[in-house]
Amino acid sequence: MNAFVSDSIIIDPLLQREITARVIAAELGVEPAQAAAYLGPLVLPDGKTVGLFARHAADAIILDACGHVVLITRIFSPGAGLLAIPGGFIDDVVGKVETPLVTAAREAVEETGIAAAVLAHCVPFAVGTRSYDRPFDIRQAWNDLAGTNIRKGDVFSVSTQAFCFKIPGDLHDYHLQAGDDAKAVNIWAVDKLIPSLFAVPDHLTMIHSAILGE
Repeated sequence: MNAFVSDSIIIDPLLQREITARVIAAELGVEPAQAAAYLGPLVLPDGKTVGLFARHAADAIILDACGHVVLITRIFSPGAGLLAIPGGFIDDVVGKVETPLVTAAREAVEETGIAAAVLAHCVPFAVGTRSYDRPFDIRQAWNDLAGTNIRKGDVFSVSTQAFCFKIPGDLHDYHLQAGDDAKAVNIWAVDKLIPSLFAVPDHLTMIHSAILGE
């Protein structure tokens, strides 16, 4: 096993900084035109040259009127077994790239089982802006990634944009069922959440920003 990667996640601080700087410098925008953008070759600490990509995702923060949020327990790395807001990669089907909002809603339905009709009655809003400064979520592809030019061994940095869906009433009154990449789905009181519960460090920050309407 290479010392710079653990469970497909790049953990070497110098490599993280180099990759993050390149991703930010690429200025890929709030609503990317591609599901994954090629940023050129990357020389790894072991001397191997691979492709470097920015891989774009979107997340769904589902809140109710009672201070609750829907969270999944992740099956896969990063942070398998820890909490996360539902989300996933933007799809590119036959050259048609999803909008981030469509991705967020689709992933929410797939991972939490919440009815699409429930989300359709919400007026979602973007939480902050698309984040490219995420050194903790840089991955080495474990396989060729469908719908992209990312091949096994290439490195990709995950950018994301969160969207908030405010549900009327109490989330406990809605049917939820874990699916796709979620091992479990639960309703949490936001005031009970602490950083150590989360698979990805910026998810709790996104939740707090959504509550403030930022």
